[in-house]
Amino acid sequence: MSNENEKPTPAGGEESKGSPEAAKAGLSQFIATAMALKEQKPLVFYGGLAALVLIVLGLFFLGGGGGERVPAPTIQVGQTYQLVNPNVTGGGDVLLLQAPGRMGATDPELREKEQICVVEAGTQAKVLEQAVVSYVQYVKVEPLAGNCQGKSGWTSYVNLKTQ
Repeated sequence: MSNENEKPTPAGGEESKGSPEAAKAGLSQFIATAMALKEQKPLVFYGGLAALVLIVLGLFFLGGGGGERVPAPTIQVGQTYQLVNPNVTGGGDVLLLQAPGRMGATDPELREKEQICVVEAGTQAKVLEQAVVSYVQYVKVEPLAGNCQGKSGWTSYVNLKTQ
């Protein structure tokens, strides 16, 4: 009697490529070859093992990076800078808030209450104060043109661009 759930075997009784049986056979052949190499030439076996470990460690410690850093200006109170948000491709508008450290506020009501103005990218602004909150540097600025002229608020120092 044949079982309907049985997988048919390919013609000639050979295992097909990609089948679990073929994978098991390949793995056991690899292990047998590695053990034979370990017995016959232990220096080659352990040298290869050490090389693999070094390659993995090298990729782990030396990989990554390559990201572009935005140059941070040396900020001086009383100086004039351009306001541009570097986190937006091509530069974006800058949000001014009532207090430093509120840039990451996720509550829309709190953010709406704290927001003073949204300054258009490229607007000139004068730095009035500096503060550090939770290791992040903030500046209080007063835009010199545009719809926020005459108002002052806090933003992250990375939004300042030297002229």
